[in-house]
Amino acid sequence: MSVETEISSSMTDMEAEMKEKMTVSDDDATPTPTPASALQDNIARKGMNAYYFAHAHKATGPKWDGKAEPRLLKKHSSGLDGGEPAGTMKKAPSFLYHKSNITSYAFLNEDKVVKLYLTMEEVGEKCSQDDITLDWDEQSFSLMVKNYKEEDQCLSFGKLSGRIVDASFKIKPNKIILTLKKEKEGVEWFTINDKGAPDHEVV
Repeated sequence: MSVETEISSSMTDMEAEMKEKMTVSDDDATPTPTPASALQDNIARKGMNAYYFAHAHKATGPKWDGKAEPRLLKKHSSGLDGGEPAGTMKKAPSFLYHKSNITSYAFLNEDKVVKLYLTMEEVGEKCSQDDITLDWDEQSFSLMVKNYKEEDQCLSFGKLSGRIVDASFKIKPNKIILTLKKEKEGVEWFTINDKGAPDHEVV
């Protein structure tokens, strides 16, 4: 082999080796990073001083559910009803919507209670406990008697002579006894209502 041929062969081997070192396989290739948007690049370089910084904030409110219908996000109490749930109403006293048509009764004042005696012939036979209802609060009461006559019988007062803490009734063969427990014991009631004039038969 000539010297010229040997040198040419050596050069060829060196070139092949250099090309092999410079060649990078696909497995070792580093992925090219995704270029940032103009907005992100501006914020990355200038931080809070970037012009677009204020526009980069994300919304923190409830996400849109894709529906066009309005959706309740939060319920607030109006505070007009004293904290009670909407739609909750106290029952109005019966004397507001029932006219009193019982005009005759006897009155008894005691130290702790006031008693009313309503004379009603055969009420014990005609009426059961379920036919009689008594609504009351600290200053009023309404007694309703059903199935005694064609028209319901009612005795009611919108403002009593004093405050009460309890009210109850008993059915007797020919009368109904209504008992009102006074808030202040020992205070004499001269009449059942606050008008001052007796409107009853004193027992």
